[in-house]
Amino acid sequence: INNVGTNDWKPTAKYTSTELSTLLSTNFESAYHFSQLAYPLLKASGHGSIVFVSSVAGVFSINVGSIYGSTKAGAMNQLTKELACEWAKDNIRTNCVAPWFVRTPLTEQVLSSSKFMEAVVSRTPLGRVGEPEE
Repeated sequence: INNVGTNDWKPTAKYTSTELSTLLSTNFESAYHFSQLAYPLLKASGHGSIVFVSSVAGVFSINVGSIYGSTKAGAMNQLTKELACEWAKDNIRTNCVAPWFVRTPLTEQVLSSSKFMEAVVSRTPLGRVGEPEE
């Protein structure tokens, strides 16, 4: 399971080159390198599965930052599809899950805003945010 990510909420024009590189490296390059390292081991075993943890921000625009959403949608989600096609011949599956808000240290600050929490919950079928143990 490939579950790594970070975000820095700010207007797109405010990102520095270093901040952009950090988000790309953490959210996409780490997933790529993990997969690259796992491939020979999975191939040698005769089968395998990689599950990427993306974000609903990679599927819909949810106002959490254009760079974060782009690293999940344009990069990680597409990598999952490409590897699924490329590695199927080796009996290696790749899939991606895209959760909505989950209560973690990364989301704690934004979810502490009652206005933000109400906006999130109103768009969530369960009427609440996810919990890590789920």
